[in-house]
Amino acid sequence: MIKERFKTPFAETIFRSKYAQGPNDSWDALADRLVEDVCGTRWGTQPSLMSDGDRKELAEHIKEMRFLPGGRYLYYAGRPYKAYNNCYLLRAEEDTREEWSNVTWRAMSCLMTGGGIGIDYSRLRPAGKPLGRTGGTASGPLPLMSAINEIGRNVMQGGSRRSAIYASLNWQHEDIPAFLAAKNWSSTIKSLKETDFNFPAPLDMTNISVNYDDAALYGTSTNKEGSLTDNAVFMQNVRQAMETGEPGFSFNFGDKQNETLRNACTEVTSEDDSDVCNLGSVNLGNVRTLDEFRSVVSLASKFLVCGTLRADLPYEKVYKVREKNRRLGLGLMGIHEWLLQRGQKYEVTPELKQWLEVYEQESEKAANEHCDRFFISRPVAYRAIAPTGKQKLPGSEVIH
Repeated sequence: MIKERFKTPFAETIFRSKYAQGPNDSWDALADRLVEDVCGTRWGTQPSLMSDGDRKELAEHIKEMRFLPGGRYLYYAGRPYKAYNNCYLLRAEEDTREEWSNVTWRAMSCLMTGGGIGIDYSRLRPAGKPLGRTGGTASGPLPLMSAINEIGRNVMQGGSRRSAIYASLNWQHEDIPAFLAAKNWSSTIKSLKETDFNFPAPLDMTNISVNYDDAALYGTSTNKEGSLTDNAVFMQNVRQAMETGEPGFSFNFGDKQNETLRNACTEVTSEDDSDVCNLGSVNLGNVRTLDEFRSVVSLASKFLVCGTLRADLPYEKVYKVREKNRRLGLGLMGIHEWLLQRGQKYEVTPELKQWLEVYEQESEKAANEHCDRFFISRPVAYRAIAPTGKQKLPGSEVIH
């Protein structure tokens, strides 16, 4: 008899509706086929990427829910197509007809594999600027955002779920006033949306955010504002977010100024168009000892490296960027549960700090060693904390 793995009926319902392949499927069976697909011989068709012992231990960590790979890993385990990656990070590279068409194609290609998308539109000309080749004036980035939004409305991700889209614009862009108010829906639209969640509204499939760089902190040659509290755009952004929830904020300072690209949930950043998320989380609430935690972190990191070798991608540029960056996003969840088990408050205690240091060190060590084993590039990032808590954890890209 298979051990019951779900703590609540709701959790089992999610498994049955999203990830199970048939009525007789089980969580344990999913774990076995996922590890075989990503790290094993893929049923004898490819060389193994991890030892038999490591694969067995990794499968046990997944069965006991000590390690939870990203949802796309779970969904595509055992399927012919292997779209294991959760999200793609895009940029509208230049304001040309060709790039408008191309970024639209890239967005649709990513959404159709099941991945969410984030797009930075800051390089597009503001509305009203003259068009040299064809005459007329530029439309600005908002119409393209709206077009991508409608693609998201009509293309179910991987044929099975609602699209996840993120759009951002630099605070100095001339169209920022219109961007800030883009989701100020009328009372009529709000009422219709409340009655029918699927009623189409402007940018309703898209989370929007304003990018802030060093110039927002220290001023520019033409704008002498010297702090965010003196920055009129930022203050309007704050008021807007308090009133409607959007736009949000994207902060890119110092040596990260160019990392304006985000995935749909914004826990991963990049400066390279067509970069890709590669996610999984260690569930601290189900980990008993520090030695067990070290094992989970190590094997989970190796699993994500294997994912960079086995995942199918929507178009050629993503393969090239993945090979260049090999970005990993091993996260943490269940932190509060872990603290409650020890009678501790929701804060970084000395014991938690010790575990976080292991998380940082072991994730890098294990990933680098696994990459070296196959003579492939080492990751540019190893950890990415999903937006599930408030603390800033060491070595993470972003935490909300």
